[in-house]
Order: sequence, then C-alpha cells, then structure tokens
Amino acid sequence: MATLHSRYVRGALAFYEGHRMRLVSAMGKDVYHYELTTPTLNATTVDPSGWTTTVVEAGAGATEFDANNTAGRLGTITCAADENDGGQYQLLGEFFELTSDQDVYAGIEFQGNDVDQTDILFGLCITDTTLLGGMTDGVYWESLDGSATTSTVTEKDSTETQTDSVSTLTDATDQVWEIYCDGSSVYFFADGTQSSTIHTTNIPDDEALTLSLAVLTGEATANTVNVKWLRAIQIGR
Repeated sequence: MATLHSRYVRGALAFYEGHRMRLVSAMGKDVYHYELTTPTLNATTVDPSGWTTTVVEAGAGATEFDANNTAGRLGTITCAADENDGGQYQLLGEFFELTSDQDVYAGIEFQGNDVDQTDILFGLCITDTTLLGGMTDGVYWESLDGSATTSTVTEKDSTETQTDSVSTLTDATDQVWEIYCDGSSVYFFADGTQSSTIHTTNIPDDEALTLSLAVLTGEATANTVNVKWLRAIQIGR
C-alpha cells in the first residue's frame, strides 16, 4: 500500500502518494475534487450518470461504460464491434482552468485487452463530440490503434505541442496516466515516471475544460478498457 503524504498547495492542504504531483485529495476553500465512483456507473446499458456521452455503434453489440463486478476494477468500457466504434465520456460542466492562479491534477489507472488495436484518450478537454481527431483545446494522453506507444499533448485553438513515444502500453496490464499543471507548465507521468518533456506551449489557458475519456476499437472486435480509478483536482481561484 502506498504511503500517504501531505503538502500545502496555494493554501490548501493536499494529500499525495507515490510522487508529489499525484494528488489523491485536497482540503480548502478553493478546491474542486472529482473522483469516479461506482454509484456513477450502472450495471446495465444506461450511460454513466453526470457525464456527456457520445457513442458509435455501427457494428454488432453496444458501446457501454458499466460498473465492473471484479475486485479492483471500477468500470469497463466495451466497444461495439466495428472499427472506430466506441464511446467518449466527458464530465458535465467545464470546471477546470489551466491559468496561472491554480494547480490542476488529473489521473487514471486502466488497462486495455488489445492496446495496439484500440484508440484511448484521457485528460482535460473542451466539450466536443470528436475528441479523437477533432478537438480544439485540451491537455491529454493518447494512444492510437496500430501502435501501443503513447503521446502527450497540449492543444490550444487547434495548435498542438505533442511528445511521442512517452511510454508503451501492454495488453491486460495496468498503466497510470497523470497530468499536472502548476499554472505555467504541464507535467506528464506514466506509471509514476515523469516524462522528460515538460510542455510550456499551447496550454489552453483561455478555455474552461472538463475531465474526458475516449475509447474506440481499431478493428471489428468489441475491445474493452477497464478503469481502476479516475480523478481530477483543482486548487486555486
């Protein structure tokens, strides 16, 4: 079990584990904290509560994000069985701002059954129906089908700063993706290891963003992504 530590961030008491930028909670007047929990998800084909959902279901079956009955798994996204079937899920309301007067954290632990045949995107993004390929503003991780390697992106007004080959996903193996913005720079972590590239350009500081997750299958197979935990914390303002 990881050891819990604490530190002050902009006057708020923040708790972290693993490394100083992996925030797990915070207390203070100017703190916004969201964590995906089992009551948010459903055990049926009903979309998750509190999220804007966009699904593609051209192939057999349905695209679903359901609660998971396996210990250590919060939920499972299952894609319908045609290439580019899948879903994207964005928390209702754009609460997060990457401006100089706040610190923002977002993180997820997940695993995919066939990672080089799945598109996966996670981060803080503007509300949009086409996050994979059509987004204008966001800070995010992504891994595109055809490869298991990952990229980190900061994007403002459709102009990107992108770092490729940051980490490599493995089938049926947990990976942690994390993002931390301190008001001027964006730091990315894969399994607790900080990317050597810190993004300082094309940070979308003029748009409010929301927690976002997108999964598409890259083949005519109902590929899946299991989510272990997912959270975002903003401190400031």
